[in-house]
Amino acid sequence: MTSAKELLAQEIEGLSEEDARDVLALLKRNRTTGSGPVKPKLTREELIKRAAGHPGIRVPDPNTPPFQKFEPVDCAGTPASELLIADRL
Repeated sequence: MTSAKELLAQEIEGLSEEDARDVLALLKRNRTTGSGPVKPKLTREELIKRAAGHPGIRVPDPNTPPFQKFEPVDCAGTPASELLIADRL
């Protein structure tokens, strides 16, 4: 199994001088700045708070009861969901 460094060396051998300089500059920049701060994963509550601050997004009241289960009504014709999928094919 070839190591990452060996694969990198093989790829670098095939580069032009200009491309090699670009790769070197990129490596130096990443070494000095790092790959950037690692952001922690948003929790559900944080996401809701962020979304609530955007216009056009309404966050429901947390005390709102969940939707009730329902039985679909039988009717003639093709269901809208099937029509939408058929249009995309």
